[in-house]
Amino acid sequence: MTTKDPNLAQGIAAAKAGDSDAARALLTRAVRLQPGSEMAWLWLSSVLRTPQGRIYCLRQVLELNPENRPARRGLDALEKAQPAPALTALAGPPPALTTPPTPAAPPPPTPATAMRPTPRWEAATVLARRLDPGPLLGKPRFWQGVVAVLGTIALAMATVLAYATLGLAGGAEEETLVAAIAPVVSPSPVGTLRPTFTATATDTPTPTDTPTPTDTPSPTATATPIPTDTPLPTETPLPTNTAPPAPTATRRPRRQSPTATPTQPPAPAPRAELPARKIDPRLAELGVRVEPAFVGAGQRYWRLVEARWANEQESEGRHSVFVEVRDLNGQRALGQPVIFQWADGSVTLPIQDRAATDWGVDFGMYNCLGSYSLYVSGAPSDRMVGMGLGTAETPHFTVHTSFYLTFRLVQR
Repeated sequence: MTTKDPNLAQGIAAAKAGDSDAARALLTRAVRLQPGSEMAWLWLSSVLRTPQGRIYCLRQVLELNPENRPARRGLDALEKAQPAPALTALAGPPPALTTPPTPAAPPPPTPATAMRPTPRWEAATVLARRLDPGPLLGKPRFWQGVVAVLGTIALAMATVLAYATLGLAGGAEEETLVAAIAPVVSPSPVGTLRPTFTATATDTPTPTDTPTPTDTPSPTATATPIPTDTPLPTETPLPTNTAPPAPTATRRPRRQSPTATPTQPPAPAPRAELPARKIDPRLAELGVRVEPAFVGAGQRYWRLVEARWANEQESEGRHSVFVEVRDLNGQRALGQPVIFQWADGSVTLPIQDRAATDWGVDFGMYNCLGSYSLYVSGAPSDRMVGMGLGTAETPHFTVHTSFYLTFRLVQR
């Protein structure tokens, strides 16, 4: 069984695996996006916990296809298992209440009593006679009626408590069904930047006091003795100077030093050039950016070599992130995990062996811009952040757009 809706496919897989919670969330999203999907309503009825929710889903299936036999059999079984509460009728007609006798009219006051006011105790006595329940409490039918009324009230309260107890577990499904019937497009929160950690300043040691240099005593000047007079020698006549013959200068050959031959430094080894990135300039307007991987020389890593965005017309109704991963030789890296992350979860999808015109990974988006990021696992990898549905003019609306990304394993 194949289907183009990833929510329906993943919900059916979760239901078969026994993960009811994940199946309910995925199938609820499937019926909200495609309320006319007969298969989505039928599978959703199989993972709900309350009979009321299952009956509702099966009725939706029959409205779409009245000839669906599994839905008809399931609905008949659930309706038979939900009998309507019945009230026990009283045996016999309700007892008639005895009307107290009408008191006789008092005699007209005489002239002697007309001028005197009636005492308060006489008014209290008349009121007590009118409210005296003695004749009514003594009748057996009165007590039968009271017991029947109390029993009816107790049965009604038990029915209300039972319905409330059985309906508690289905509260979440009822809210899910309301969301499935009337989907409302709500803007998703824009992802926030990760906080940067500021290094804590280290304590600077307090400089120690430098001892003050001690005064060096100046040397004491000593007295220099006065020299004594020495007698001058007598003058001796100098011999006459005879000019010696000037030597003939002999020109010697100049010794030339050998010229040093400059040595050339060895040429550096050629460095492998990294493939250039082809980035769609519209990504900057959307707030989508590339975070490069920090690697050293000679280390291998996954490099984002191409990133392209498709608007609503170019997407043609698609709303996915398409990813292709290639090895050092430029071939598709089958089975290579690609990790997608969002605010409250993540998923790992491997590169699949598909046709050459198809992409290795197709991840469906349902939130607005700034919600999704991804990178390739297994080695240091560039990271693409800020992706989601919408345009630069409507960043908080789920306009169907798509992203096309290509990673390649390179060596720095």
